[in-house]
Amino acid sequence: MRQFYERHRLRIVVVTMCAASSACGQPRPTFDPPPAMRVVEYRNGQWFDGAQFVRRPMYVAGEVFHERRPSRVDSVVDLAGGYVVPPFADAHQHLYDPNRISSWSAAFIRDGIYYVKDQSSAPLARRVAERALAAPGSIDLLSANQGWTSPGGHPVEVVRRGEQIPGPVGAYVRDSLDPGIVMQVDTKEDIDRRWTYFLAGRPRPDFVKVFLFWSEDYARRRVDPRAEGNRGIDPALVPDLVSRAHAAGLQVSAHVYTAADFRNALSGGVDQIAHLPGGRASDPTPFLLADSDGVNAAARRVSVVTTITQHGDSAVTDRLIREQYTNNIRVLKAHGVPLLIGSDLAEGTAVTEVAALARSGLFTNLELLTMWSVTTPQALFPRRKIGRLADGYEASFIVLRESPLADIRATRTILTRVKRGTVLQIR
Repeated sequence: MRQFYERHRLRIVVVTMCAASSACGQPRPTFDPPPAMRVVEYRNGQWFDGAQFVRRPMYVAGEVFHERRPSRVDSVVDLAGGYVVPPFADAHQHLYDPNRISSWSAAFIRDGIYYVKDQSSAPLARRVAERALAAPGSIDLLSANQGWTSPGGHPVEVVRRGEQIPGPVGAYVRDSLDPGIVMQVDTKEDIDRRWTYFLAGRPRPDFVKVFLFWSEDYARRRVDPRAEGNRGIDPALVPDLVSRAHAAGLQVSAHVYTAADFRNALSGGVDQIAHLPGGRASDPTPFLLADSDGVNAAARRVSVVTTITQHGDSAVTDRLIREQYTNNIRVLKAHGVPLLIGSDLAEGTAVTEVAALARSGLFTNLELLTMWSVTTPQALFPRRKIGRLADGYEASFIVLRESPLADIRATRTILTRVKRGTVLQIR
């Protein structure tokens, strides 16, 4: 008897497991949606699985994906062979004009961008925009509220242009620049006086933004009136702000310009760097990252937003790709530093950024698609189930006419947009 048991032990175990779980040769129980939940079957779609497109049906019950057919289907949508990808994200924008929020949001949705990170603006602007952002077909926005810089430091010179706007907007810029729009600090005591006010912002800040700008030359630029707008915060204050932010459950994003800014941001403990170093100067040396920078960024698990099109001129962008960005991207890629798609374009979206990155020849189409539809959305909203077309994830996706793995420009051929199970209508 013992010999029989030893010979057939594996078979006995398997049969026992099958009987206990009903897993062998029997279909798994399907999801049984409640009566009020609408269930849609999407047929004949080619779904991106992170590496390739797989033709299969997918089911949406309410706001969530189901890979197996639920017990009930209310309607069927034929995708006619379309290529389905997760929605895109833009990790570097600014909410400049809350009065145009509806058209601003619609421009992103039109481009398939559902997730946007506002890398500093006024809480007042967010309050004005709240109603439009609450609409089902709007973008999902994260914001730092007021950014932190030195007195007269970047972006104060940009914000002050708003003083010329007639009416209450111009008056607000003139009267409430600090602390309403930008936090200008020289010392830890300055931070103390503003921190409680900052955290009490309505809406509350989603993260903290610090501005480093020629930080290797901070001491001289701080006392030089000609350097106004061409300096940022004292790099010695960054660790204090990071410590306060982390204690409040907030991450820190850093504006950088030079490679030294990048290093000061890392040593200060920031979580994200909002730009690749790069500038229009004829000498590229101050902007070039070293291999050690990639090592340090990877060790600290810091992500970097690309923003190579922030200069707003394609000829300048292509020159800087050759002279600066190619080096910096290769350094970061070599060490596995996450690169996020972001544009920093006042009158544009990350569509322009992706086109420039594609022209650089530094990325495959698969890398670009993954950065834009997987890595960046998941970095912006790490606690949400987005960036995958899989069971239990938010049922948000876009359908393309052609494969972006063959040509990344196919990301412009959007046929259908769905957000949390709702089909979005584009006007």
